[in-house]
Amino acid sequence: MSLHPEVAEFATVLRALETHLQTYDEPHWAAQVERCAAWAERSDYYGVERYLGLLGGMGSLNDVVLHREGRRLVAENDELQALLSRAGRLAGALRREPREPS
Repeated sequence: MSLHPEVAEFATVLRALETHLQTYDEPHWAAQVERCAAWAERSDYYGVERYLGLLGGMGSLNDVVLHREGRRLVAENDELQALLSRAGRLAGALRREPREPS
């Protein structure tokens, strides 16, 4: 069974975000995003809810700032913010779509 196109796009963006976080030494957040992507890839709505939950409050995924050797990584943080924004928009759109009754 193939994924709904918006769900597939959301999962793809989450996988890109996971890779980006892993590349820049954020294994905790990469693992959290990986779980959300895995749920989404199984068409489990919890992936959307969990991802949105990672974004709120102090110490959230939104607060991550990438550094290397004591220097803030400008281009890498810009890419991080772009991925976070895109995933957030997709998750928000999926959240607003009515779900089929169980």
